[in-house]
Amino acid sequence: MQKLFLKINQLFEEMPDKTRQNRWKIWIGFLLIVIVMGAGLPRLKFDMSMESWFRKSDPVAVAFNLFRDSFGGDDSVYIVYRAKDGDIFSEKSLRAVKKIQEDILNATLEIEEGKESILEHILDVKTLINVSYMDVQDDTLISRDFIGDNIPTDEAAREHLRKQALTHKDYPLFYLSKDSQYGGIYIRTDFGAIPVDSEQESGAESEKSGFDQSIQNSNTADTGLSKRIPPRFKNTEMGEYAEFTNELLKIVRTSEFAEDLELYPVGNPVLMNLFNEILNIEMSYIFLATLLLIFLILYILFRSWSAVIWPISIVILTTILTLGLMGWLNATMSMMFSLLTMLILVVGVADAVHIFSGYLFFRRRELDHQTALRAVYKKSGFACLLTSVTTSLGLLAMVIVPIPPIALFGVSAAIGVLTAFALTVFILPLMLDIWHPISKKQEAKLTVASSRQSWIQRYLDWLAPLSQRYPRRIVLIFLIIGCVATFGLLQVKVDSNMVEIIRKGHPYPTAVLLIDKVMGGTQSMEVHLGFRKMDALKDPRVLNAMEKLQQYLESQQGHFVVKTDSLVNVVKNSYQVLNENRPEMYIIPQDRPSLEQTLFLFDSANPDDRQLLVTDDYREGRIAVRLYNYGSIAYLDFLKEVKQKISELFDPLKSDFPGIEVQITGGLALMMQMIDYISWSQIQSFGLALIVISILLLFVFGSLKLGLIALIPNIFPVLMTFGTMGLLGIPLDGDTLIIAPIVIGIAVDDTIHFLSHFRVELSESGKITDAIVLSIKEVGQAISFSTIILVLGFLTLTVSTHMGMARFGYLTAIAFISALLADLLLLPALCYLTHKSKEYLKPVA
Repeated sequence: MQKLFLKINQLFEEMPDKTRQNRWKIWIGFLLIVIVMGAGLPRLKFDMSMESWFRKSDPVAVAFNLFRDSFGGDDSVYIVYRAKDGDIFSEKSLRAVKKIQEDILNATLEIEEGKESILEHILDVKTLINVSYMDVQDDTLISRDFIGDNIPTDEAAREHLRKQALTHKDYPLFYLSKDSQYGGIYIRTDFGAIPVDSEQESGAESEKSGFDQSIQNSNTADTGLSKRIPPRFKNTEMGEYAEFTNELLKIVRTSEFAEDLELYPVGNPVLMNLFNEILNIEMSYIFLATLLLIFLILYILFRSWSAVIWPISIVILTTILTLGLMGWLNATMSMMFSLLTMLILVVGVADAVHIFSGYLFFRRRELDHQTALRAVYKKSGFACLLTSVTTSLGLLAMVIVPIPPIALFGVSAAIGVLTAFALTVFILPLMLDIWHPISKKQEAKLTVASSRQSWIQRYLDWLAPLSQRYPRRIVLIFLIIGCVATFGLLQVKVDSNMVEIIRKGHPYPTAVLLIDKVMGGTQSMEVHLGFRKMDALKDPRVLNAMEKLQQYLESQQGHFVVKTDSLVNVVKNSYQVLNENRPEMYIIPQDRPSLEQTLFLFDSANPDDRQLLVTDDYREGRIAVRLYNYGSIAYLDFLKEVKQKISELFDPLKSDFPGIEVQITGGLALMMQMIDYISWSQIQSFGLALIVISILLLFVFGSLKLGLIALIPNIFPVLMTFGTMGLLGIPLDGDTLIIAPIVIGIAVDDTIHFLSHFRVELSESGKITDAIVLSIKEVGQAISFSTIILVLGFLTLTVSTHMGMARFGYLTAIAFISALLADLLLLPALCYLTHKSKEYLKPVA
């Protein structure tokens, strides 16, 4: 093993000379690769939707696609407005809402033939003006607009409308608040529900295509929901959401009477527009700020423009090569894209920092340029290789996570780390030949400069003896801190809340909290019912079970559920209208002929609304559930109880309806499944990274003792990170999920650099005290420099509006500071305690 390491070190020692001999071939080939990879950048796509976090074959994703196939998507915009005069039924307020509604609908109708408009994705706009209201005429149901074109000018007529709206079973808490100060505008789109085969069709035609497919599927065989194969739906890119939201809100805010209303828009398109702003605008500024910060740090640390320009060039080129490759592979990126670019920036510069630090170390010992390059690559090349491999292994451990954006992040980040290493080995020596950190004037002063100690070296000189003077105290202090961190780790909970993921004070969470308070929830859940028997949903027993489920949700689960809506609602409403609007007739007809007659009359009056609730063959239905916003952990027991209630109500129907299936889907179901994946994936990815890196360390150091010693300071920063999360109540979610494998992958870098030098010094001097002191002095500067860059680089994320990014920033900073302290204090103390019995060893010849 020792001979193998010597050969590898010799290979790295010869690398600068070999690259110098083939400099033109390397430069030309490298430039061609950069051009080709750069051409792949425009091919990158972005998808921030909840369903993008699931594999296409995932049962939860399949269930959601089945629902969308039958009833369309749930990507809607909900705009709650407050009348500035305090009354949404004032003439001024009604005219303002009517004008906004007309402006939106006119914008979709005025699209020139042959031209495309993002607003063509709008399927419907509903307000108090045009929401359907059921009347009866000559024993026939008629569906009309609630207010319509004629805005009442007298107060008595408006008060009559207010009373009708407030007493309607379905209007309050959606189209108006209970105090009539707030109203709602609901804009339904076809985003997320356009089958791939129908991409070129218009919005309404696309939705119909999906619906027709569901009818075809349900009629081709006597199969249930679980046996159906849903179509593939077109992914909506984040840019489309952003363009749509901006165009829509432009119309709303510039409408003639818009100044009479305060507007609070929410919904997935609005949220995706916010993420687009964070990704393309905010993160661009943060990236540039980080770049300038690293620029400044490198100059302060090395006092050389060469030591600034070349590392920055390395990470920029690495970013182009990595993202360009992802573009050519047609990868669809998520919000993880921001973390990927930051990771490449701050981690990619680490190898270059080690090379520059070592290069200056040897130049100050009066070695010439070429000799110093050979020396630093011999001493640090193999360590850089190991650190790049271990970091990549930590990142690749995320591949086992069944969440595509996280798995893709792991792969692309690993590629980025290895690319940065390759550029450091093959391109950086050529860069240093062109321009190195020591000028001719500085070369003449190297002897004088070498006698002066930098602040970092003075700090290391003070630190080096501590591990030998107080080894047991140091280990005990770290053990106590580790126990406290372990207690905090046990308090960590898996939770996700779309309101809390955005920084407090931002308009979006402010709107969500307001809507929860005055109207209804902004979260949703769907109960999808499927039968193998045609016209099953015309059976009173089925509707009775649905009614009981809705009553249970609204009464016993009222702290979660705002409203429910299904075929039951329209049947009861229609039957009441057909029976002189008597309150006692707000019921489901219990004889099938009466029920079928009611459904026929409703379908004749309003087929569009009926199609949103039940398929044409009455085999599939839905119960739409609107929920107050909570963190996902609060929904756990709720969802469990709802599933039990569904079994209790629908299992008795299986004898008459074999193959009945009732599935919970929609946003809540997707969120809960993602939380379950996060819980297990955190353990699995961290465990896999720990095992693989441990095996690699044992193999590299050829010593069980050194391998085990290397693990301890790398587990410590992970404990500190998650202990901090638990003690501060920070939940584990999709953003903090990736911290553990990243931390252990990067933290092990400093350990490898220290132990690699420690082994060499110990074999040469045979004295454990000298080996520790010399290792800290030589390696300590480089790992301190790289830690400063890592910490300050990731801390720039803390200003992000996206709290997941902000938390990732300061948690990783805590991890890297912990790792540095562990490698400069705990690791030397452990080495001393485990090797002090062999104070004098025979040097290796």
